[in-house]
Amino acid sequence: MSEIPYSKETYVAQLAVRRASILTKKIADEHLQKGISKQDRSPVTIGDFGAQAIVINSILKNFPQDQVVGEENSSLIKSQHLEASILKEVSWVQKQDSKFNDILGTIDNADQLCNSVDKGDSKGGRKGRFWALDPIDGTKGFLRGDQYAVCLALIVDGQVQVGVIGCPNLPHELRNSSSKRGGIYTSIRGHGSYFQDLAEEVNISFNSSKRIHLHNEFDVSQSRVVEGVEKGHSSHELQALIKQKLGISQPSVNLDSQVKYCAVANGDAEIYLRLPRNVDYREKIWDHASGWLLVNEAGGKVTDMYGNDLDFGYGRTLNSQGVIASTSTLHPKIIAAIKEIVGDKGEELYKYCK
Repeated sequence: MSEIPYSKETYVAQLAVRRASILTKKIADEHLQKGISKQDRSPVTIGDFGAQAIVINSILKNFPQDQVVGEENSSLIKSQHLEASILKEVSWVQKQDSKFNDILGTIDNADQLCNSVDKGDSKGGRKGRFWALDPIDGTKGFLRGDQYAVCLALIVDGQVQVGVIGCPNLPHELRNSSSKRGGIYTSIRGHGSYFQDLAEEVNISFNSSKRIHLHNEFDVSQSRVVEGVEKGHSSHELQALIKQKLGISQPSVNLDSQVKYCAVANGDAEIYLRLPRNVDYREKIWDHASGWLLVNEAGGKVTDMYGNDLDFGYGRTLNSQGVIASTSTLHPKIIAAIKEIVGDKGEELYKYCK
């Protein structure tokens, strides 16, 4: 492991994501709160803030010169007086996971909590090192007790180098109702993608992990599709037309968050479709960086809806439309089908957007 680039970064990221996943799982299971509203009316919970604080504090303890592109800030913590509630949960997980406090550090007071959350204010870009963090990707799934993920990626000079995704509720085998749930998915640029049971202790040498691959040998007739749950996040109408044109007969599995990337990388699906409902919408980098690397390192391909590479050095958003993740075998066929429907440059895309 010491010979692999970014081995320390990978280990710290795995430990931090695992700790944040344990925290959010406890909060979700106990239904401690129903969520409060951001200014844009989307739900946010104590879990978001606690997870963001834990991960950022852990990263900056080990790499103090790095920056973080995070989703949250502390304004709601302060206005809603959530400090004590969040600290109670953070203290609990630090005690449960105390073996790694020397590596990850601890958060011991309200000022440290808020300062950690607010250090996720990087603008990203093409130069230097920064981490893209989504403390709870799929907050609505989290509130439903369904799928969500803790997502963290290291981006160096605009290139994603490390990705870690914690999936507390995702079955190890998506279509096996009796499958054990909870895992950590890790990828290192040029060195593959890996799965580990969330209950297992993270090992820097990957001894407790297994390498994962997707099914590039599958043709269209064998293809399984994953899509988002929320119709407001992607165009289910356009995605249905693409599946019809490709001749895909198997029903899609609808999942919240970047667990869809995990399903593809783990060989539980061959296609992930995310087509825009608004021609002006641009995806946030924290919603895709970890999953992009995971699928690519598992042997797949991820691009925008026209087959262009995703640019994680543009800033906090991707300057492109839609996201397609799939096996390398199927990817050209999917892009061709999309262009037949919306045009080579999206000339007809407006028909499917509101």
